[in-house]
Amino acid sequence: MRRLIFVSLLSLAACSNPVPSFIVAPQVFWTQSNQLSNVAISINVQDNRPTEGTLIMRDGDKVNSYPTSNNLPQQLQQVLTDALTQQGAQVSAAEPVVVTVQINQLEANAELKTVEHVVKNNVELTVLIERNSGSFNKSYSGKSSFSGPFKLDTAVAERELRVLTEQVLANILRDPSWQDFLRN
Repeated sequence: MRRLIFVSLLSLAACSNPVPSFIVAPQVFWTQSNQLSNVAISINVQDNRPTEGTLIMRDGDKVNSYPTSNNLPQQLQQVLTDALTQQGAQVSAAEPVVVTVQINQLEANAELKTVEHVVKNNVELTVLIERNSGSFNKSYSGKSSFSGPFKLDTAVAERELRVLTEQVLANILRDPSWQDFLRN
């Protein structure tokens, strides 16, 4: 009898879903140039999302929200610092020209059903630049979605949200409007 109870408890533990590890670690590859030479800036990334949930899983009336396992603002700040440095910008925390990137939305919303799942990704970032002669403010966003049979594979959700985040970051980096503002 004890053995039957132990096997039953072990089976139940094996069926339970642990909290998933969810990592968003985008990379941006930007060709090296001197486009931003003679530009000295400080970069700051702010997480302005109402909650830290990056993966939201809805299963009927039950909603679970999971933050990233990595430090998302720090990850984005490092990616942007590297990309701008490759363009010739001098990035230092002591510079008077401050470039702030606000994370307004960055999440994967998963609707779980018995036979399928549907995931909708949303990314919205705002670039704010403050300097003595004025300020610059522009938002960039992207959406994507995917679906699949049965249980959600969180690795696929991670990849799809990372790819969308990389696309939004690439749109920011390719936009000449904020670069012109920094150079003039």
